[in-house]
Amino acid sequence: MASRTLDLPQEWAYAVVTAVRHHGRWIPLTRVDAPARALRAGDDVVGRSALVLVDRMRVTHADPPRELRLVKTGPLLLGEVVITVRPDGPSRAVVDWAEEGVHLRGPLPRRFTAALLRPSLEAMTALALWRIDRSVRRERRRRS
Repeated sequence: MASRTLDLPQEWAYAVVTAVRHHGRWIPLTRVDAPARALRAGDDVVGRSALVLVDRMRVTHADPPRELRLVKTGPLLLGEVVITVRPDGPSRAVVDWAEEGVHLRGPLPRRFTAALLRPSLEAMTALALWRIDRSVRRERRRRS
């Protein structure tokens, strides 16, 4: 799991982090197709990384501004994504982004492929949160 404190109120932090259509700004070589509005339970999300990996997900739970859950439905990756946002005072929020039990579909043992994927998924989510934080800070400086 990656965690980061953002200099944004909880509502804004949730809106920024869960605007998955913009994740291409923060996750290298990634494009995401999703509704242009705030995500709701039942929405489908499709991420394409490095132009070859298709990551299909469905929103299973949306509780703005606190939590978003998506289940990975394949064709290659299975598991769950959980993004939680909690206040840290009136103008800051802590974002936790977990890729839980994510593993490869196929004949290899789930535990093996989950262990294989875990380091890269943790690095990806940490990088995304760092880039989001950097973007927020730059925007703040620009407006000052």
